[in-house]
Amino acid sequence: MKLLTNVILSLFFGLFTLQSMAQSKLTGTVMDETDKTKLTNATAMLLTAKDSILVDFTRANADGKFTLNNPDAEDYLLIISYPKFGDFYDQVAKGTGSKDFGEIKLQSAANLIDEILITGKIPVVIKGDTVEYDASSFVTEKNAKVEDLLKVLPGITVDASGKITAQGKEVTKVLVDGEEFFGDDPKLVTRNIRSDMVDKVQVFEKKSEEAERTGVDDGQRIQTINVKLKEDAKNGMFGTLTGGGGLDDNTGYYLGKAAINKFKGAQKISAYGITSNDGTTDLDWREAEKFGIDNGNVTITEDGGMMVTGGSGFLSNTRRGQPRAITAGASFMDAWNEKKHKLNLNYKFGQAENEIRTEQISQSPLESGLLSNNTVTTDNSKSTGHRLNAKYDVAVDSLTALTVRMAASRVQNENETYRTGESFRNDIRESDNERSQSINSTKENFNVDANLTRKFKKEGRSITLKLTGNYGKTNGDMLLNSRLTDFTKDSTSIVDQFKDNSNNSDAVMASATYTEPLSKKINMSIGYEFTNSRAHSINSSFNKDAAGNYTDFDREFSNDFNFNTVRNAANLAFNYKTEKFEFNLTNNVRHDDMFMKDNLETTERQRDYLTYNPRARFRYNFSKAKSINLQYNRSNSLPTLLQIQPLKQNEDPLNLYFGNENLKPSVSNNFGLNYYFFDMMKGKGMYSGLNITQTKDAIQTDVVILPGLRRELYYVNLDKQMTTGYLYGGYQFDLIKKRQIKMDIGLNGNISNYYNRVKDLSNGAIDGEFQENRNTNYAMGADIGFRRDATKGFDFYVTFTPGYRVLNNSLNTDLNSDGFTFNTYGGYTYYLPKKIQLTGRLEYNYEAATQSLPTDFSMLKFSPGISKKFLKNESLVAEFYVNDVFNQNVGFSRSQSGSAITQTRYNNISRYYMLKLTWEFTSMKGAQ
Repeated sequence: MKLLTNVILSLFFGLFTLQSMAQSKLTGTVMDETDKTKLTNATAMLLTAKDSILVDFTRANADGKFTLNNPDAEDYLLIISYPKFGDFYDQVAKGTGSKDFGEIKLQSAANLIDEILITGKIPVVIKGDTVEYDASSFVTEKNAKVEDLLKVLPGITVDASGKITAQGKEVTKVLVDGEEFFGDDPKLVTRNIRSDMVDKVQVFEKKSEEAERTGVDDGQRIQTINVKLKEDAKNGMFGTLTGGGGLDDNTGYYLGKAAINKFKGAQKISAYGITSNDGTTDLDWREAEKFGIDNGNVTITEDGGMMVTGGSGFLSNTRRGQPRAITAGASFMDAWNEKKHKLNLNYKFGQAENEIRTEQISQSPLESGLLSNNTVTTDNSKSTGHRLNAKYDVAVDSLTALTVRMAASRVQNENETYRTGESFRNDIRESDNERSQSINSTKENFNVDANLTRKFKKEGRSITLKLTGNYGKTNGDMLLNSRLTDFTKDSTSIVDQFKDNSNNSDAVMASATYTEPLSKKINMSIGYEFTNSRAHSINSSFNKDAAGNYTDFDREFSNDFNFNTVRNAANLAFNYKTEKFEFNLTNNVRHDDMFMKDNLETTERQRDYLTYNPRARFRYNFSKAKSINLQYNRSNSLPTLLQIQPLKQNEDPLNLYFGNENLKPSVSNNFGLNYYFFDMMKGKGMYSGLNITQTKDAIQTDVVILPGLRRELYYVNLDKQMTTGYLYGGYQFDLIKKRQIKMDIGLNGNISNYYNRVKDLSNGAIDGEFQENRNTNYAMGADIGFRRDATKGFDFYVTFTPGYRVLNNSLNTDLNSDGFTFNTYGGYTYYLPKKIQLTGRLEYNYEAATQSLPTDFSMLKFSPGISKKFLKNESLVAEFYVNDVFNQNVGFSRSQSGSAITQTRYNNISRYYMLKLTWEFTSMKGAQ
């Protein structure tokens, strides 16, 4: 920690010393030549004279005055521009130093002489709500990607995971020429399209799909980047071939990747394939990302609700351990008949094998001590998945639009799991268990939805009809062998069973929404929704017969349930919108009929719930770059089948769950407040927010602890309010603008406060009282970051995140877990002559010892590398790097759930050496 402290202090003093160095300034006052009016917000830019590269820029203040930094290292060009006025140009020779240009008078475009034409590139132009960058005005390396271009654009940052922030807001959609490019995943654009194919980059806030379809602005916005390609870059082919191999202490590592993209007007075709055992499971090396359109998967939940999940990587067992993966995908997009018809098809295949070893310590407080469980789990798994997505858009006429989506997937999983565990009461072992499971399962899902919107001649009046269908099927079998030894009773119980499981579900949802403008500022919408969902779950258990075959049906641990839900819901919403004010109020009334039938016990249960779920949102826009938002949301969560009637199981004999048919819906009230400000011209911005959720009748579990430390868990509605919340804030600015060094600082915190009750009968008592246990956990932290993205010299990013975390309970305060945490991540790229680069990635995690977990944790992962570009067009890159030089990469986490504090360790990919070759190829003229 002392070394890190010295590094931090040295970095701070070094940066602020650099900042204090004197800089030359260029100043002036911009005004209208005709009436001498000061031109507020006029754009002032300083470009290098030889190649028009942007050096600095700003906007004039309310008095028309501007100030620019003058590096004074070469000849420059000063440009002053203002909408509907002629531009001002002037040379700034090397050695000029500080200079005041005095009054700069711009002439109205209407008064300019027709014969005079002034041409030149403007690096940054603000057009209403859109900021447009001229890509050729910013320097990137050869064969750089859009992501590298974005890093050097003022007001845009890209972190190591590929997340983009523009004007202080996270970018969630990246378009190519105004259209989705193989889906709306930003990384598929930023890490595949070459920067030399780009003409312009536009940044703006995109309206919601509903608002664009109906013409009624609901105030919902998503930060969007539109990449406009050069005309000669819209036809042709480009792609990547990558191959790598290396060694660690035990085995070899490898990576192979091929990706190809073909453009022909509106038609786009893409395909890729990857094989690896270094954690690369998709086009994004950090995480499994979607490839192609993301219309998501629609699933009907047990309470009759409809859940839409994104199309992220469906190989869920590649996040930790030692994965070996093969993935491939193909995508086709086309538009015809003046783009009235648009088709997007996508297919993806994936297969992954993994070995994960997890060590877990779980501690639950007792009034008279501590209950602890130590487990070690080894899991060998194999997943094979297929997914097909399709989307078809048709403009029936100028007022009618139809969108049809389809998604189908099939995933097969094979798991071999072995687990050992011991349970202690006050360091005295009371039981141990051993369990092995062999599981094979297949999950299939298919859904389709259609959305038809009809606008009327009166602006803002429309009707939208939706129809969604879903079908899901899961089949699986399990061979279970387990042994539980209870030392308090000197007894052992053994389970040897075969289990056959199946679950089938289908659902249909239909809705209609009508919107009507009440005035130019106010509109109303009214809607109705009907959902009918059905599920049938069967879990059959079999013991061995006399011949040793699994044919003896075990009724006690078998289940056969039907669970049906019919929902009727009505919505009434009002929207008020002006340039400064936005207000939305949505009223939702919902009636749910829930029916459950136990086919083995021949019993039936029926419940119906009437709930009110309002939402309200208010936004005040101080300006286009400064706003404050306030929102409120009330939601009701219905109890699930498993909470009303848990499926009987013997897979985990230490934890048995009991349902409660009298459960009520939980009611949550959520309040949110946030403030946002960003000044692109000055490169600074601030953001802050607060969110609090209060839940009444929250569904939790009361715990009864029995001899041998077996637990019975009973679902109940809390009689006290549960509260969760978080706050955040940050400020980002140009620390040393001349050297392109940026800094951001932030603070954050979160809190969770909830209750459950614990009855301790582990000492052999046959009766006792429930003791209330208040669980409180909160964390406070800070973020201090520095970065430079200039694609020349020395680029870097580094973030320090010190924090303090508290995991408390009221049952036994001596067993709380309070401790200091510290995380650092960073990286660098050093651009050397001869097309050589030095790179490095650093991650350091530290968690201090606590009262209940008396061992601290630290992990330092450093991965350096060197690369060199070859060939005239620099399209061949050779790279050698070492992953985790110090061989310390271990997964680690601490958390609190219920009354238990849990610490988890798991294996990750650690040290290995890799030599990799990458070839970028293209036939596009715009990318030559």
